[in-house]
Formats: sequence, C-alpha cells, structure tokens
Amino acid sequence: MQSIPILGQDGVLRNFLSEINPAFSASQLKNALRLCQGLCSSLPHKSLSSMADSLLAPLDQSSLNRFLNESDWGCEVRQLDINRLHLMQKNRQTAFKKKGVFCLDDTLLTKTGKGMELTCNHFDHCSFSMKHGLSLVSLHYRDDTKNYNLFKEVYLRKSCLEARGRAHEFKTKLELAQDMLTTLIETEPSVLDLKSHFVFDSWFLSRNLTSLLESFNLKYVSRAKSNRVIKGLNMNLAEYANLILKDCDFVPHEFTEGNKRLILYCYTAILPISNLGDVKVVFVKLEKGKNVSFFLVSNHLRLTGKEIVELYKLRWGIEIDYKFSKQEIGLSEWHLRKKQGILRYLTLCFITSTFLEYYRLMGCFGRHFGKDTLLNTKGKEVRAYRHLMFERFIIWVYEQCSRGRKIQDLLRQFREKNSRNHEVIQFTCQSTQLLLMSESA
Repeated sequence: MQSIPILGQDGVLRNFLSEINPAFSASQLKNALRLCQGLCSSLPHKSLSSMADSLLAPLDQSSLNRFLNESDWGCEVRQLDINRLHLMQKNRQTAFKKKGVFCLDDTLLTKTGKGMELTCNHFDHCSFSMKHGLSLVSLHYRDDTKNYNLFKEVYLRKSCLEARGRAHEFKTKLELAQDMLTTLIETEPSVLDLKSHFVFDSWFLSRNLTSLLESFNLKYVSRAKSNRVIKGLNMNLAEYANLILKDCDFVPHEFTEGNKRLILYCYTAILPISNLGDVKVVFVKLEKGKNVSFFLVSNHLRLTGKEIVELYKLRWGIEIDYKFSKQEIGLSEWHLRKKQGILRYLTLCFITSTFLEYYRLMGCFGRHFGKDTLLNTKGKEVRAYRHLMFERFIIWVYEQCSRGRKIQDLLRQFREKNSRNHEVIQFTCQSTQLLLMSESA
C-alpha cells in the first residue's frame, strides 16, 4: 500500500471530534481532522511538517503549529478527555461493562531536545538507566472487546520543577493517579455500580491509593513486591514462599495467551500485609519446582487465585495501547516545545486511538470490509483505516476525471518538483488486502 496524500475528509471522525469539543470553530475542526488523519496515516515519521506536506491541499507547518500552541480551543485538555469519556459511554457497544477493568500505568516518551517543556531526566525501567523524555501516567479501560485511554497526566520530578521555579506544582505519580481516579468517579458515577476492578503494578500499590479505592467500595488487583511484610509473622512474601510453602501446595491452572495455552502454579491465602490489611495473596510459579515468580494481591477476598490472575492479565491492555500509540500513531514523535502544544498533541493521539476503537465497535469497518473481517488488534484497525484513506483518494481521482480533468494534469500535479506532495508519495511491499483477511479465510 502507498502513503498517499491525505484528503482530510471523514464524516464519522468529524462528528467524533465535534462532540469531544463543540467549541471548535470550522477551521479548528478541519485542522484537528487533518492531524488525526495524519496520525493514522502510514507516514514513516509523523512530524507536523510531514503531515502538513501530506495533505492533498498542502498547508504550511506554521498553521498546525499555531493550532496546537496558540489557538483558543475553548476548553482545557482535561475537559476534552472527560468529553471523550462521555461520548464512549453513550453507546452500548463502546460503554463500560461489568467485567471490565481500569488499568493504571506509566510510560516514558524519550526525547533528545533539552528545551522542551514537560521533559526532564527520568529512570527508564527497561534499560535501567536515566533517560531524557516525558513521563506519562495514564488510566485506561479494558474488557474482552475494547481497550482505550481515559485520562493522562504528565509527571515531572521535583528537582526539575525546583530548577524551573515551579516546586509548588509537584505531584508524585501516586498523587496523579489518585487525581485521575477521583475525576473518573466524579465524571462517571456508574463506575461505582459496575463494581469493576482497578488493576496496576507494584509501583502504584500504596496505602493512599488503596484507601481511596476502598473509600468508594472499589476492588483492586495489583502485583506486589517480594519484600512486602506479613504482619505478625516477621517475614516478607519471598521468605514466606521459601520457608513456609511446599511445592505440593501449588495448584496448576490453565490460562490462554492468544492461541497458546499456559500452565501456572498458584497458591492462594488471605494474609495481613503491612499497610494493606487483610488481602488475598496469590503466589505464582511459572514452572513446578521453581521459585515463586511473582506475587499478586487483591482486596476482593472472594476471588479465587485463578480469577485474580485472569484480572491481572487484563492489565496488559494498557501496555498494548502504549506500544500501538508509539509505533503507529506517533505518540512519541512530537517536536513541540511549549507545554500547551505538547499536551494537545498527546490528547489528539489518544483521541485518534480511541476513535479507531469506536470505529470498529460501532461496526463501521464491518460495513466497509464485511462482518467477517478480523480486526482483533489495534495494528489491524489502523491498517484498515489507512486502506479507507487510500480508497477515498481513489474516489477523489475518479471524481476529478468525471468532472473533465485530464489524468495527465493529475499526474503532473504530483510529479512537479514544486509540488509539496512530491516527496511523500512512497510505496511499500505490503498488501493491505492481505493484512485485512480474516484468519478463517
């Protein structure tokens, strides 16, 4: 499939954006539409200049820069996230379900530019080193059919804020997480009726966060560090596993990972953990006879060990969304310097990701490609949407010819050296048609 000029026309996306921000003027809505389609495109690098040049009616990059950095959008980015949440709850296909989970996590968007606001040095848990970039904390929703972002916050280290004279703005990642949880509950009180679980890793397992959830009678599942102390036993979880438990105590459970079957060995007990109280603890081994690989805890004491593991597995949805957003829609490819422009760009990235879920769940892809088309990953969603963008361009060419424009004139438009589209017409070796085929085909 080729990376073709972007028409910037999609009625469904236009309506989606206008509902998220009704304050957009006609020109602002057009720019938001252009950027979201640029983020969906197959451009190898989604900078503002490349997206501006890729439009069928090319713009100067400064227009998109002003839209992100200076234009008055009529509301803050947090309100846009809230409006997006409300929009997704309007339809049964996209709304929260009882068996869904809310996932908390953070990710690092590495950057080289030192003059960018909202960036500083952060510890990277993948490379175990300090890297310069933007640390993003976010809250996502995940169930068996959908996976999309709800809220996001940028974390800045205290030393960085102090150096910039803004020490009073400092909030820990846990405090940012608490703010997002509170906003979710205040914005969508139906969350309390769903009795959904909140899932996070050991970084977010703190008394302040669990107390907030328990104050709303909400349940959580979290990974726990091995040094978590068991009250009254004078030992931590790792010591309990090594000194108290025997290999015969662990029960095998079968889990599915895509088309694969996985056997995990679990031991479950209710234990009094320091700062958490009585919680259900699941000791998990990847292989029988080996040491415990990880520990899970939950304040939902009626859950079985297998149910706790199944719920924690859903947390991987936020990692998938991060990976997809970075690789496919340019979450980490911005070169903006100002705080407002960066936050707006990140917001448009998550709006684009959510829109692709909305488009699939509302049956729009099915109407184009047939109900049997398998779009079970976010990568397939974006490739399907790129194919629709390609078809729109073909239709545009047909309409131009139908109106009497000669094909030689159209070819000249894209061949001339002074055409800004000249550099962006690229060809790849992949066939969209093959990528959209269902596995049963």
